[in-house]
Amino acid sequence: MSTPNAKPVKGKKLNPKLLSIAALLLVVLALLFLATPLIRPAAGLQRAGNFAIQTNGQPVTQNGSTAPSRPLAIRSGGMFSGVASIIIYFIALLVSLAAAVGMYIPKRWGKVLGIIMAALYGLLGLVSLLPVLLLSALGTRNPLSLILGILHLLLAIAVIVLASIPAKQEMPPPIPAAPPVAST
Repeated sequence: MSTPNAKPVKGKKLNPKLLSIAALLLVVLALLFLATPLIRPAAGLQRAGNFAIQTNGQPVTQNGSTAPSRPLAIRSGGMFSGVASIIIYFIALLVSLAAAVGMYIPKRWGKVLGIIMAALYGLLGLVSLLPVLLLSALGTRNPLSLILGILHLLLAIAVIVLASIPAKQEMPPPIPAAPPVAST
């Protein structure tokens, strides 16, 4: 036999306010990852005075000694380099924007995709932060890379936490056990 009342779907309700904030933080995180290679100094400029300058066909370093010339190029920080990094970061940005739209609407697929992207950005942030921490132990310090790595991790954790908090469930009004007795 079937009952006339439909059974409620069990599951956690989405919290639209927190999902909107998480969507905004996810977009900021994705844009920060896309802009990080431009913000961090190039690898050749991080070393103190060892980049080569080409003059009249003779390579000269900043200190005045000759050395084989290496062109100065802005390399992307992180695991990827060159055009591949731009393409990969741009695709990740598009997926993150789709997740942010899904979280803003609030849809469950947007929440799941947003958490996945935040976890991916968090892992990439951790991988890029480890060399900075190891090099700082050796005496080479780059405070900008350290700040960016910590910011990546904090934003990723914030997105995951905010997207994981369910909405408060409102309790229905109590149903009286017996109908009220009318007084005569």
